[in-house]
Amino acid sequence: MLTKYQLPEPVAMPVPTLTGRYLAHNHLDTVTHAFIADDLHTGATKFINPTMTQVAYLARVNVTYAWWAHKRRGERAAIEAGLIPLVPAAAAARAHGHGTVLPVVPDIGIDDAAVVNFVRSVGVTRVLEAAVAVEAAQ
Repeated sequence: MLTKYQLPEPVAMPVPTLTGRYLAHNHLDTVTHAFIADDLHTGATKFINPTMTQVAYLARVNVTYAWWAHKRRGERAAIEAGLIPLVPAAAAARAHGHGTVLPVVPDIGIDDAAVVNFVRSVGVTRVLEAAVAVEAAQ
C-alpha cells in the first residue's frame, strides 16, 4: 500500500489573486489590510483589475485625468507630444441638472501660457479644489 504520493516533477502553485474591487469594498480590519499590503508587496498575492481610483492614486494623478487618458488611448502619442490637450475643450460644456448646458468659460483676455504657468505654480489639485468651491458657491 502506498503511504505517500509524490509528483513526478515539481509543480508551480498559482499565486492567489486579489481584485481592486475586493480591496476597495471589503470590510476587513486594519491589521488584515496591513497583511494584505505586505502580501501584495512581497508578491505572495497578485493584484489584478485595480479600480481607476486605485491606479490614479498609485500614479499620483487626478482620477479625472486618468479617466480621460483611458478614453483617449488612441490619441496617446499626440497628447504626450503636446500636440493636443488630454482633456478636450468641448468637455468644459456639460449638462447640469435639468438638461441645461453650462457655457464654456469665456475668453477674458488672459493668454493660455499665463494660465498654464499659474496652474503649474499653484498645482492642479489646488486649482480643481478652487473650481469646486466656485461651482458650489453659484
